[in-house]
Amino acid sequence: MLVSLKTVSKLVDLEGLSPKQIADGLTFAGVEVEEIYSLASGTNLVIGQILDCEPHPDSDHLHILKVDLGTKYGVEQIVCGAPNARKGLKVIVARVGAKLPEIEIKPSKIRGVESFGMCCSLLELGVDHKFLSENQTKGIEELPENAVVGDENVFALLGLDDTVLNLKILANRPDLLSINNVAREIGAIFDRKVNIPEVSEYNEFETEFKVGSLTDKCSQFAIKEITNIKIHESPLWLKEALMAMGIRSINNIVDIGNYVMLMTGQPLHMYDADKLPKNELIARSDFEGNFIALDGNSYELIPGDIVISSKQIPQCLGGVMGGKNCEVDTQTTHIVIESASFDGTTIRHTSNRLGLGSESSSRFVKGTNHFQADYVLNYATELIKSLCNGSGFSNIKEYQKEEAQSLKISSSIERINNRLGTNFTAKEIKSALERLNFKIMMNSKGGNFIAVVPSFRLDITCDADLSEEVIRLLGYDNVKSVLPCLDTKVGMLTLKQRRLREIRYFLLNNGLDECVTYSLVSRKEINKFNLLNNEEHYEIINPLTDDRVCFRTHILNSLLKVCSYNVNRQNKDLALFETSHMQNKASRSEHLAVCLVGNSLDRGIMQKIPYDFYHMKGIVDGIFTLLGIEQSRYRYEKLDSHLEEMHPGKSAKIIFQNQTIGVMGELHPYAVSDYDLGKNSVIILEMNLDPLLDSKVSTVKAEAISKFPTIERDLAFVVSRDVQARDIIKVIKKTGQGMIKDAQVFDVYMGKGIDENKKSMAIKIYYSSNDHTLVDKEVIELETKIKYELLKNFKAELRI
Repeated sequence: MLVSLKTVSKLVDLEGLSPKQIADGLTFAGVEVEEIYSLASGTNLVIGQILDCEPHPDSDHLHILKVDLGTKYGVEQIVCGAPNARKGLKVIVARVGAKLPEIEIKPSKIRGVESFGMCCSLLELGVDHKFLSENQTKGIEELPENAVVGDENVFALLGLDDTVLNLKILANRPDLLSINNVAREIGAIFDRKVNIPEVSEYNEFETEFKVGSLTDKCSQFAIKEITNIKIHESPLWLKEALMAMGIRSINNIVDIGNYVMLMTGQPLHMYDADKLPKNELIARSDFEGNFIALDGNSYELIPGDIVISSKQIPQCLGGVMGGKNCEVDTQTTHIVIESASFDGTTIRHTSNRLGLGSESSSRFVKGTNHFQADYVLNYATELIKSLCNGSGFSNIKEYQKEEAQSLKISSSIERINNRLGTNFTAKEIKSALERLNFKIMMNSKGGNFIAVVPSFRLDITCDADLSEEVIRLLGYDNVKSVLPCLDTKVGMLTLKQRRLREIRYFLLNNGLDECVTYSLVSRKEINKFNLLNNEEHYEIINPLTDDRVCFRTHILNSLLKVCSYNVNRQNKDLALFETSHMQNKASRSEHLAVCLVGNSLDRGIMQKIPYDFYHMKGIVDGIFTLLGIEQSRYRYEKLDSHLEEMHPGKSAKIIFQNQTIGVMGELHPYAVSDYDLGKNSVIILEMNLDPLLDSKVSTVKAEAISKFPTIERDLAFVVSRDVQARDIIKVIKKTGQGMIKDAQVFDVYMGKGIDENKKSMAIKIYYSSNDHTLVDKEVIELETKIKYELLKNFKAELRI
């Protein structure tokens, strides 16, 4: 935001304040000033008049000038190469010793002719070329006839005696995109009175125009109709003001629109009323098709873009650019001025999509005051009456969806001081807020008060904002430098975090490599290997690519893609895992996925052992043991089938506390082919870790190793094929009365000699006692009990 201090000085007294003081005051109050510069610069300048202009004898383009510099400096000889140098022309002369933005003037001899000074162009004085015509950039500046020869106040004559502040306006202060509000800010900082101009109403006839909005993206829309205007060049003061704030003058009506926008922060748009197909202007956001803008280009509009239509034909792309079909030109005599409020998000999307950013659109994006239409339109009308000779002014016709209500915030002196760590008095706080245009209603008791927020302060919403206003105005140096008292606490992980870390370290210590893959996947991949749940997933509203749309509910697909990438690059022996947080619309959980591909290289390439189901089972058992979960609390059950993802005969479900928490086993041959994993054996696991991480376990107890020998006995039973080994072992241990240390299945036989519905199961039982050596009689008695219990529970027959 470029701010002309000459324009600001018309609203607030800046006497005694240097541009640097003003910039420092703004910066310390939270409004950063990035740059201070003058419109033009140069020393030892004077207005001169060319008395004589002769061609240079040794050049085809240079001239030898005799220039009158007035009674103080007399006549000087200057060699000049400007094509427009001529006798009688009044010019800007930089005398010897002058310092210009890029050069210093010294006496010189140019092709044998002495020269004492330089006739200047505005470009050489530092004026931006965008504000100059082609003739001004190619030649010296031609001064008007009323310029006084010998006058040294050159910049005042040209209207270039102005200093500009370049403000960095943050998103929370859209009000400062207005010179009026910048003046209010400066007035508050330096405690000086601000005089915002009052405007008169000019209502000479009732307009027949109909206005309205058919979209919630335009909450306010107002117009004023003006007739009998004349379009011509703007006066010098208006050109100077616009140039200082970075806008080039076009004509009086366009310049008035830009000037009012800069002063009030409210963009305006002007329509040639005679070119409108109907006496109506309606805001809508349902148009789809081509739109010819003021720049002559055609733009494809989509539903959601705000357009201002007349007879359902778009006349303006709301908040962005007007239409060519109702453009105000030099022949225009009858106009309609629009002041509206548009949804900032919509304007940002439209301007970014079409590449049509502007001063107007940036103000709508950041936010405008929705309740200043009357002031803005009357302000523009007053300027048009003065500069465009307008003589017919209608009333203001307005559509207003919102109700103008002043925001009132309750606070207290104590609350503000406690938040800031200060000791400001009620008088100081009240004065600071009133300087910032808040209305303060103090309560006679307790220092409580109510602050009425000015309508242009869109950033003030709560009590904390009032505290910020107080401290930035009264100065941050009022905050005492005191270290806060904080309790020293030892940081530590939660039980869940610690267990998850232990699992990761266990896998790393056993030779597996950890992976981190993307949490976002494509729609095609979201249902692959969704082994544990089938819940509705989240999707990104505006994904960057089609490959990153859905928030995944499982890990295996991503991990298998990593395996495929490695195998295709000749890295065929892999042991990979990943832990990741899964989130869907029904639940959140922590998952673990493991992929074993190819061979286990326990002894390197000297001994390659293909990965199989029992490698993965060992990993799972190790995790349960690591967490102190006893074998009796979990089990494995055969996974009958899961589409074409898991091998139906070599896969299992992991059951923990009667809940399926994982699936493990060999990858289905179709899936191996689909992921291009060659002929490698692929063993996979996906497990929901949350039940394990939250599980309660008893304290691990140690006991002395028995000093007495162990007796081993083998028993073989014929049982029904659906009897599980774990159930038999559970009964054996329960019957053992503490004398059975372990029982393991070492053979299962089904075939010749055994009924087709039965199987033979051989179990090795280990007997031991902690206080004596067992004798045969004890073992035989216990063995008899075991046979009886197995017969009773499973109809198990002893196989001889």
